[in-house]
Amino acid sequence: MIELDRRQMLEGIGALIGLAALPAEALAAAVGKAPSLDKPTTALVTAFADTLIPLTDTPGAVQVGVPAQFDALMHDWAGPARRTAYLEALGAIDDEAKAQTGKPLALLTPAQRKAVLVPYDARNLASDMRYASLKDLIINLYYLSEPGSTVELRYEHNPGVWEASTPMTAQTRAWAGAMPAGKLLVIA
Repeated sequence: MIELDRRQMLEGIGALIGLAALPAEALAAAVGKAPSLDKPTTALVTAFADTLIPLTDTPGAVQVGVPAQFDALMHDWAGPARRTAYLEALGAIDDEAKAQTGKPLALLTPAQRKAVLVPYDARNLASDMRYASLKDLIINLYYLSEPGSTVELRYEHNPGVWEASTPMTAQTRAWAGAMPAGKLLVIA
């Protein structure tokens, strides 16, 4: 379990409110700009996002444009300190992949990437806030996309009556909405 203090929680809420307040046109325009990250970093972000949320019966992070959105945020939103923290977190992931396999994360197969990231996640999620914040951002970018919130999650604009006990099956999808504070998805 991650220990969050009030300041970290408020920073996260502020970042999400700021991101949610951006009009869709602004994000779309930013995505259409020339990339601000170099090719190896873009490949690393793409590999990391694809490992966190791969293509299944629903679109994955790469298919909904998470790497381009991340690039746009690094260019137009992130201040120098935040940008540095995210890039350092990505660099640490890449260093781990190189130490274990001799190759950068972007050059590994999906199974090899998962083999590197599962233990890395278990060791660093609770102790490295840069990594936890990076992972949280990638996941939020996915679930803020239209496919993430309407295809991956079950969405009803007006959900109707409250159901005290909803039967869960293999076909049941989670509801779109905010996660409880301090809860992050863990690679399974």
